[in-house]
Amino acid sequence: MSLDTASLSAGALSQQSTAFSQQVATLAARRQLDAERAVAGLVAETATANPPAPPGQGQRLDVRV
Repeated sequence: MSLDTASLSAGALSQQSTAFSQQVATLAARRQLDAERAVAGLVAETATANPPAPPGQGQRLDVRV
């Protein structure tokens, strides 16, 4: 039984398409993970930062009722 060139070409093209799709999916997943890590880092920085109180705030305690 012999395989013709068109059949071999179709099989090779199908394998290349599958490999390319897997590479694109892997790249997309990596970019998503990188983005999530970046957001988590920004959230952590914001949570640990203690900016000074705005001018006029936190200097006196008003206990009048």
